[in-house]
Amino acid sequence: MIGLFERYPGLEVELVAVPRFVSILNREAEISIHLERPAADMLVTRKLTDYRLALYASQAYLDKAPPLHSREDLGRHAWIGYVDDLLFSQELMFLNSFCRSPRVVFHSTSVIAQQEAARSGLGIAVLPCYMAASDPDLVPLLPDESIERSYWISTRRELHKSVRLRVVWDYVVGLCEAEQGLLLNL
Repeated sequence: MIGLFERYPGLEVELVAVPRFVSILNREAEISIHLERPAADMLVTRKLTDYRLALYASQAYLDKAPPLHSREDLGRHAWIGYVDDLLFSQELMFLNSFCRSPRVVFHSTSVIAQQEAARSGLGIAVLPCYMAASDPDLVPLLPDESIERSYWISTRRELHKSVRLRVVWDYVVGLCEAEQGLLLNL
């Protein structure tokens, strides 16, 4: 990101990470990245990137947990997940994709808190590979078990012509294109 600011020294960016839908139409943001494709006609929207999520746990958890050799073993394990009543996107309801009746012992609206809970040995977490794959405190589990999701980027139609906005838009799109291997855990 340093390169973006070196190339455009007067540029100011405000990054607001919130676990909810941000309304571009209500001017809560100029660019928004979503888990689901927005459907409003007054927006310019494109798929930003696909990304992969997989199962991770700490070695400390695995040392004390029941054996884990296949998907069928997952029901005997402790899980880390989202707070169901506070989910802002159906795309985050993925635990049942791996385990029919997961026993969730830790819930958080923050994926970073979920990663930290997994690192501390609380259980298995479904994490984006781009976050967890290089974490030395996490072990990838069942490599054939993963899911793919997408990020979408959007802005108001009239703003998409703004040079200032397009600089940031194009940078984010280019960064995701350049990091496909990391995002898809290839």
